[in-house]
Amino acid sequence: MLSLIPPYYLVALGLGLAAIVVVLFYSFTRTTNYEVQEKIKKAQLRKQKQQANDL
Repeated sequence: MLSLIPPYYLVALGLGLAAIVVVLFYSFTRTTNYEVQEKIKKAQLRKQKQQANDL
């Protein structure tokens, strides 16, 4: 079956699949980093409000 497909098509298909995996991984890690940064900001704001209320 694979012998019917020219090798350069297989190479292009492999590179395309690799690119899709890289893009999905990159976007997932960027989203995770963004969510972590947002949680840190919210925690800092909460701490500042708590300190202001304690005064």
